[in-house]
Amino acid sequence: MELVIFLVVVFAVFLYVMIRGAIEEKHKKKKYRNYLKEAYGHFAEERYTPEELERISCYYLHQKNQESVDDITWNDLNMDNIFALMNYTQSSSGEEYLYAMLRQPKLHDKEKRLAAMERHISYMMTHEDKRLDTMMVLSDLGRTGKHSLFDYMEYLDQLGVRSNFKHYACIALLVAAIGILFMNTSLGVALVIAVICFNIVTYMNEKGVASPYVTTFAYIMRMVNCADSIINQTYSEEMGDFISSLKKKRSQFQSFEKNSGMVLKMNASGGNIDELLFDYIKMLTHIDLIQFNKMLHVVQKNKKEIFALVEDIGYLDAVISICYFRAALPWYSVPQLAEGMEAPFYIKQGYHPAITNPVPNSFVQNRGMLITGSNASGKSTFLKMTAINAILAQTIHTCAAKEYSGNYFRIFSSMALRDNLDNGESYYIVEIKALKRIMDAAAVRTTPLLCFVDEVLRGTNTVERIAASVQILQQLSQKGIRCFAATHDIELTHLLEHCYDNFHFEEEVKDGDVLFSYHLLKGRAHTRNAIKLLEIIGFSKEIIQRADELAGSFLKSGEWSVKI
Repeated sequence: MELVIFLVVVFAVFLYVMIRGAIEEKHKKKKYRNYLKEAYGHFAEERYTPEELERISCYYLHQKNQESVDDITWNDLNMDNIFALMNYTQSSSGEEYLYAMLRQPKLHDKEKRLAAMERHISYMMTHEDKRLDTMMVLSDLGRTGKHSLFDYMEYLDQLGVRSNFKHYACIALLVAAIGILFMNTSLGVALVIAVICFNIVTYMNEKGVASPYVTTFAYIMRMVNCADSIINQTYSEEMGDFISSLKKKRSQFQSFEKNSGMVLKMNASGGNIDELLFDYIKMLTHIDLIQFNKMLHVVQKNKKEIFALVEDIGYLDAVISICYFRAALPWYSVPQLAEGMEAPFYIKQGYHPAITNPVPNSFVQNRGMLITGSNASGKSTFLKMTAINAILAQTIHTCAAKEYSGNYFRIFSSMALRDNLDNGESYYIVEIKALKRIMDAAAVRTTPLLCFVDEVLRGTNTVERIAASVQILQQLSQKGIRCFAATHDIELTHLLEHCYDNFHFEEEVKDGDVLFSYHLLKGRAHTRNAIKLLEIIGFSKEIIQRADELAGSFLKSGEWSVKI
């Protein structure tokens, strides 16, 4: 009777633990779903370490080409920050795909991929329950850890082709030893003990090699399960093309699934008698290692299919992040993009998406733009706003503007440059190398070029800077090129007015303070407030007066005349 009571109590405790665990898990999922619901309309707040960004960029690095956004442009525009604002992805596949998407602007849309993506984004934005259901499925897929799936796949390649011959040989030796045991007991016992020791040692050595790679198999299986869950969701016809593609790619994984459970439990420690017994069976027969090698062969043979599945799941995850990004923007537009060389470049009420309370600006350009104005007046921010919107238009089909239209561009910048101390290069050398890469792209272009240059050749003296800047900017004013350049050199606005439109930003010095409007204005800058700023900071009246007289004299005569 006591035994029965004891067993009932044990069963009741076990049942209580199981039910409580299930309830807590359900509560946890409900809480996370509510978080995702409340987060809609807000930018993501996650920030990433250099190590995390290195992992996230792995998918991009595996497929980047000369048409991708290069590192100089990416860093000039602080695109890591833009990525962080929109990254609501729930899986490693999603965040790696989203990062790669931002670095690879479409140069055409002959396959109508942007149009299809727009349809998927619109569906997810207008169907909250389906969006949240999908995010919960993707959250079950989760992250790969500190390494990218692409790193793990490369590690699998390092294993090479692994034969099961030694494992089958271990089984054969064990069977033979047991057979001898019935014919010659003393010899058989010795052989059985020797074979058991040999098999266990061999197993532990081989398992030590295989165990780190089980993580890869586990993530692939989670992707397969994730694909099944997505396919089983009931979506409207707007998502039909995506679901059909996902079904086709998922169907390639039947052979991988077969007996995968044994391998995925390779690193699990047995907690009960049955599991411990099975652990010994595995050590003696190597059956999980045999299955590991079979799965390894399937993975190595089907890398293309695995990456295709990664891309589809990552794409869906990225699409939902774009929905969140759009919802967080004060306003946005779907870009109108044209192929060819002649479309006007137009932005209405465009703004920088990472700036709180931004000042919007508008323009329509059929040629380059030369922008003048004092420091901190808004020139650099305007250049970045325009460049970022061009990238967003051709990647996530979303612009931080009321309207956006233009060509499909290759996009370059030369803006936030620094001395390269590691290579012993001065600022000027770094700058002219950055400009040279733009000139090279302009020379071989088959797609319109959009480039942004902040303070052309600031790293050298005035005379040579103006002379060289004129030649460089003239080259960047050819047909099929839109160059937006900011400068303090008013001379350039006269020398280049035949091929560039002049715009400027103004500030007002009032009551001992400097006020900036940040509005783009037509024409060249006429104000001379740099000397006034010296007065506000507290320089002597004598310096201010003499500097003002010297500047005024130069503007009248074109010659410098310094009085001692």
